[in-house]
Amino acid sequence: MSKITSVRSRSAPRSLSTGATDRFLRPIRRSVEITIVTLFAVLTIAVFVQVVARYVFNQPPTWTEELARFCQVWIILLASSICLRKGSHLAVDYLGPALAPRVRRAVAVIIGCLIAIYLAVVVIWGVRLLMIGLVQTSPAMQLNMGLVYLVFPVAGGLMLLESILATLRRARDWEGS
Repeated sequence: MSKITSVRSRSAPRSLSTGATDRFLRPIRRSVEITIVTLFAVLTIAVFVQVVARYVFNQPPTWTEELARFCQVWIILLASSICLRKGSHLAVDYLGPALAPRVRRAVAVIIGCLIAIYLAVVVIWGVRLLMIGLVQTSPAMQLNMGLVYLVFPVAGGLMLLESILATLRRARDWEGS
């Protein structure tokens, strides 16, 4: 029977990078965390305004739903890079326990490479989507959709970076064993 677990539960290290890389990425990672918290606060306020306006005034503003949706997309995609870094994303672990440790690490490296390829595609197509969005506006807020679509290359790039670091670490651990 398959088992869905957190990757971290399989003894993934807390941080998958060290030294100069970690010093370089620390301010970027911190700014991502601050952005997520800020967007969550904006999301909460927008939903609160929506609920109050709907039930008190019986006329909710249209912009609150759109703002909440855009914030949620940004939060989810930015938080995904944190999940990749901490190894806390979900994984279906059906074959892993049955494999020898060396084979398990090799499979993890191959999967990491496939994830990196996928994320590179997300970044490339995210840039294309961003270019299309630069000439579009959102219906309710009249916001340039380029700002909304910017999340795909930004978060995709962050996830790609974290994925590469995790895969390099797994490969290094594999060669060291």
